[in-house]
Amino acid sequence: MNYRQSSYSDSPISSGSDGKTSRAECHLATQPQHDNHDRYNYIHYCYTKEAVRRLDELMVEEGLVDNSYQLMTRAAERLLDFINRNYPRIEHITIFCGAGNNAGDGYVLARLAKEQEKEPRLNIQVIAISDPAQLSGNAQQACQDWLKCGGSIDTMEEVHFQATDLIVDALIGTGLDRTLENEWYDTIAAMNSAGTPVLSVDIPSGLDANTGSVHGIAVKANDTVTFIAQKQGMYTAQARHYCGKIHFSTLGVDESLYSKVEHSAVLMEWADVGDKLPCRSPVSHKGDNGHILIIGGDYGMGGACRIAGEAALRSGAGLVSIATRKENVSAITGSRPELMVHGIEHPDELEPLLEKANAIAIGPGLGTQQWGIALLDKITHYLKHLPDNSPPICCVVDADALNIMAKHNVVIHNPDIIYTPHFGEACRLLKYNSECPDENTDRFNMIRSLKEKYHGTFILKGAGTLIHMQDDIAICPYGNEGMASAGMGDCLTGIMAALLGQGLSVSDAAQVGVCLHAKAGDLAAIDGKNGMIVSDLFPKIRQILND
Repeated sequence: MNYRQSSYSDSPISSGSDGKTSRAECHLATQPQHDNHDRYNYIHYCYTKEAVRRLDELMVEEGLVDNSYQLMTRAAERLLDFINRNYPRIEHITIFCGAGNNAGDGYVLARLAKEQEKEPRLNIQVIAISDPAQLSGNAQQACQDWLKCGGSIDTMEEVHFQATDLIVDALIGTGLDRTLENEWYDTIAAMNSAGTPVLSVDIPSGLDANTGSVHGIAVKANDTVTFIAQKQGMYTAQARHYCGKIHFSTLGVDESLYSKVEHSAVLMEWADVGDKLPCRSPVSHKGDNGHILIIGGDYGMGGACRIAGEAALRSGAGLVSIATRKENVSAITGSRPELMVHGIEHPDELEPLLEKANAIAIGPGLGTQQWGIALLDKITHYLKHLPDNSPPICCVVDADALNIMAKHNVVIHNPDIIYTPHFGEACRLLKYNSECPDENTDRFNMIRSLKEKYHGTFILKGAGTLIHMQDDIAICPYGNEGMASAGMGDCLTGIMAALLGQGLSVSDAAQVGVCLHAKAGDLAAIDGKNGMIVSDLFPKIRQILND
């Protein structure tokens, strides 16, 4: 499991602790425990908030719990277990409760923490942002049980941030569908600026469970303990900034129930994805490991195809040819002589290179002028008119090739293509210019729309990269902000082209390529995220492949 990403556990939540946890940090050391293939699947499936709500209902309908309040109690028990293991010496907890069932979790947690036999005794302060008298159902019962055990409820004016060791966010759950304003906004802003570790219940308040977008403001949690099922929005878009480490408990949902609710995405894990890497025969030669053709590098942009070329070599390609401007040839061969570099001025000059290649990548540094347009047109025509008896040629389309497609309304209609837009390129492909998309645009809807319009396999790059394959959307939980630098997309293009050339299917190459790229970035980040450049990933790619 990635050193900085989510970890999983079933009930009870468990972790290693040396008893030295401070207010400033919390580390969960558990690793996923997979009893069988079905268990692996349900832990790694992600769901919409509507599907999670249905699972909650099925627990009661199937008699696995007597009522929803029992399920709420289980959630609070998991939260308290997490706190005791990871904050064993804290003395003061402040729990912020809102208006719904998420608040109910907070009130039950407060009661259980108060009633437990533990030294030092915990000082529990509960802050209500919504009038407790307006609570209903299970949340109302939870509040009353807290008061009956001798607890009290304070207001924001009585918060003592300086005295608290841990803030628990039980303000708003997955049902949020509005922009937070007034006292809600002010409360979250105060929590975020307190400088105290924050534990969010189920999902950070203010975050959309379906999209990962933020409703005006959201709690920045150090850890989030989420229940019942994984929420798809917690692993992509803005969620990566707010969830902290994600810890999962099913609350005892029976495995059979997950088959009754449709999942909406799959959370990839390298332990599974990495098994798809190609294996070399001891008697293989370079021709057995793919001949990749990379097309790009207009004037002043030769570095992009150079990066893609080395990434392809480092990812196991046997041969890599680059078709670029003549002016780039000496610079590329001088720095990486293993690359076969060809100066191309007219698209017909690609013919002999296409005859040798079994995978193509076009776009890195291609530019959007006539030279780039002509080369993309040549590749488009080539892919559309392959002889019926010829083996399929897989292709990666990236960067300026995508911008040309968007500007000139090019649709290739070939299932053997991987498209790799980032958010801006995706907006151009979907003609979103007049709709003012921003970081809160629904990335799941975007990638579905891209797939529907252009076919092929789509990778929507960014925090929590999405891959739309046949029927599933896969989410990559790896990668980090240090990778927001020039050339990272070109590197990914070269990696995937190499995997295609070595015989992986389009779907497998997309999954392995995205995870390999992100994992390499995470290894490079051990030396620091600031100042990371794409060439820092090359030795890490090789390391991962050989590990």
